[in-house]
Amino acid sequence: MKTLSGFLLCAFLSLAIAADGQTKRYALPDKTSLEVSIPAGWQDEVKQGESGTPPTIAFTPRAGPTFQVFVTPLTRSRPEVPVAGAEQIRSDVQRAADRVKPQAAESYLPVEELTGAKGPGFYFSATDKAPKPDEFKYLTQGMLLVGELAVTFSILTNDGQEKVRDAALDMLKRAAQVKP
Repeated sequence: MKTLSGFLLCAFLSLAIAADGQTKRYALPDKTSLEVSIPAGWQDEVKQGESGTPPTIAFTPRAGPTFQVFVTPLTRSRPEVPVAGAEQIRSDVQRAADRVKPQAAESYLPVEELTGAKGPGFYFSATDKAPKPDEFKYLTQGMLLVGELAVTFSILTNDGQEKVRDAALDMLKRAAQVKP
């Protein structure tokens, strides 16, 4: 009986936790949507880009230590423009790592493959060598292909927030492009 009660309690808690996170769609200029499962305890805000620039979705905690996750889905400007491939995505991420390197504590910023994603994806992580008190210490930045969308992302955290980074990468791996 105790085993069954424990099982039911665990099942109930699992449902309660799952219900807190939600799947949400973000409309894009090309009439498709980016669908993501937002981790429990996170909130979102769409920040519209200036004329001609895509919107960015900002994720922050509802409570607790602050972090920021920025996700920007990039649609193709015209249907005949080819979808970015793995080589192009890796090259773009490498250029971003090279731009960050002078401010990084690490002397080398390896570009890692985002394994488990539906399309090719890459990212790098860096530590700010001199963060100011109101700035974040860690950056994970990259790009992945979600359907025909090139999705860029930046994850900003501080000490003890490795699970935030992991949750953000998992959210991105499971993202989908939804067509009308």
